[in-house]
Amino acid sequence: MFVAARVFSLSHETPRENGIKAAKEALASGRAIVFPTDTSYALAVRAMDEKAVDLLWSIKGQTPKTPLTIFIGNIALLHKFAAGITDESKSKYLNFWPGSLTLILKGLNNLLWNKGIIPNVVSVRMPLHPVAYEIMGQDEILATTSPNKVGQLAGRSIAEIKAQFGNDVSVYLDQGELSNSAPSSILDLTSELPILVREGSVTLEEISKVIENVVKEVENLPGDKE
Repeated sequence: MFVAARVFSLSHETPRENGIKAAKEALASGRAIVFPTDTSYALAVRAMDEKAVDLLWSIKGQTPKTPLTIFIGNIALLHKFAAGITDESKSKYLNFWPGSLTLILKGLNNLLWNKGIIPNVVSVRMPLHPVAYEIMGQDEILATTSPNKVGQLAGRSIAEIKAQFGNDVSVYLDQGELSNSAPSSILDLTSELPILVREGSVTLEEISKVIENVVKEVENLPGDKE
C-alpha cells in the first residue's frame, strides 16, 4: 500500500508531538524515518526487524550487508546484541554516552542482517538529542545510516534529504538545517588494545582519561595504498 511521506516541524509543540508519535508508528510498521541527532540527521529503521533493514538498504541504494550503526537510548539494551559487557565497561561507556562516541563491540550475532558483514562485530552509539531519545525511549533499538543515497552528499536539511528519498521514507522530523559539526569518534574495542578508528568530536585525550591503552589508527598516505 502506498503511504505518502509526512514531514513534521519540531519547532512547535503540537507538530513535534505528532511527529514523534508518527515516527514510532512508522518504525513499528517496518518503515523508515529520518530524525535529527547531535551530529547530523539519521535514516533509521528497527534493528531487530530484518525486513525493515532490507528496506533501509534498498532505499539507500546499498548492497545488503553494508555496515550500519545501532542507536540505543538505554545502555541496558547492549546485552541484547553485544557480548562481554560488564558493569565496569558500562560505567566507562557512560562517561561518553549519551554523546558522539561510536563503539565497535563484539556482537552476539543475533542481528540477522549483520551476519556476513564483519562476523560478531557491532557498531553502537547513544546519541545526545532529545528527539532521538523520545523516539527510542528505554526499549527501541534502531539500525541507522547517513541520510543520503549512495554517491550523493548527506543532506543537512529535510528538504535536501527528502529530495533524495521522497516517499521511500515515511516520516521526516524537521529541525531545520543542521550546522556542520564534527562527526562522532569511533573506538574499536574488539581488538587486544582499544583502537581509535576516527577522531571526531571526542578526542583521544578525553577517551584516554577513561579507557586505558588506546591507540590511534594510522591512516595510510595516498602513496602507500596499493
